[in-house]
Amino acid sequence: MVGSLRSRPRLRRVVWGLVIVVVVAVLGALGTDTAIAINAERSLARAFVEPTNGNRGLPFEPEVTISGFPAFRSVADGRYSSIGITARAVPVYAGDSCTVKDPCHADLRTRLRDVRVPAASISNPFPQGAVFMEVGSATASTTLDSVAMGRLLGIDDLTVNTPAPEGAAGGGGPQDGLLSRTSGVLLTGSVSPGPGRPDEKVSVTVDLSTVGGALRLSATGFYDGPEEHSDTTVAEADRAAVLKRFSATVPGLPMAWGATATSARSSGSDIMIEGTPHSRTWDPGLFLTAQSTEIYMMYTDALPR
Repeated sequence: MVGSLRSRPRLRRVVWGLVIVVVVAVLGALGTDTAIAINAERSLARAFVEPTNGNRGLPFEPEVTISGFPAFRSVADGRYSSIGITARAVPVYAGDSCTVKDPCHADLRTRLRDVRVPAASISNPFPQGAVFMEVGSATASTTLDSVAMGRLLGIDDLTVNTPAPEGAAGGGGPQDGLLSRTSGVLLTGSVSPGPGRPDEKVSVTVDLSTVGGALRLSATGFYDGPEEHSDTTVAEADRAAVLKRFSATVPGLPMAWGATATSARSSGSDIMIEGTPHSRTWDPGLFLTAQSTEIYMMYTDALPR
């Protein structure tokens, strides 16, 4: 009986020793797998900045996120279920408002699914000089913040807001996440109602859409809802002219892999266009396409609601 009692502490030490060994092994495996994933993400990010096919690279390394666990198997096989890429501060050139010397900026995002990378290996997951990917499907989006949107419209102090759904108690709170709308988006900014007249800060509602791949903003009325806004009263004779200042068609915005925008919506305080790339050559050097952008102000007879 005494011997049995003496053996229990030894047994506990053995059990705890085994537990510690298992924990260390698991943590080591997780750490190794994480390191492999980070190396693969960095390898692909570098390929977007320094393409080897002579095309224009990104100004900064994009954020690359490789989904799936364990990463070791995906990287070794060169097969990925999903890769997310976000390129921030991509230059946007648009006539006199966003020039080569002083461009506007946008964030370009893409999600690639069922990705295959030939000749991949653990040590070289995305071989530089030969990063051609086979992609099953993809989505793309371009996001413009209030500053970029204001410059494109020629309204320096423009702000974008997505009102909460009408009639939703507590709408717009954290429980709703990032609000999004295609109509009734709130824009506030200072514009002149006519030649030689001082600017007036007004708040209008805008519908967002795409036409032939171009972003279209159509001002539909003056906002008087619960969101923070300007309560300036615009004279009846000036309303059509003021609404026209917030209405425009913006073609040629850059999208990942040359995608064509098929929808537009707000996302919090940003404006976003979305589309589906149909590229046949998925190479980082083709992520951007050189496009010129012009702004067409819309002539609209829309009356305020």
